[in-house]
Amino acid sequence: MKILNKTEVLQQLCKTNKKYGMYISFSEDEDWAEIEKAAPYLTKDCDQILVDCEAWLLFDNGEEMHKYYDQTVGGDGPTKLNNYNGLAVVYALTCNPHGQLENENT
Repeated sequence: MKILNKTEVLQQLCKTNKKYGMYISFSEDEDWAEIEKAAPYLTKDCDQILVDCEAWLLFDNGEEMHKYYDQTVGGDGPTKLNNYNGLAVVYALTCNPHGQLENENT
């Protein structure tokens, strides 16, 4: 048996599926409307509530993954694709199809 942490789950998902991936998480204490502003793709692309305020997203290519990453406002503040500057923060960590971690919006 092997126990994986959240980062290792992302790496294994990407390697196994040979896809780019992104892990996101946010505080359950934040207002959902504010979270949607910090990560607008959650409004249009997610048809179910994210369990425990986190998700793993898989992408067919790096360009698509970076588009979503650049829409995600984390601790670094507004991004080139999202000028949201409110209270909500959505953490994002990206990974390539080889299971190597790439970007993190701390």
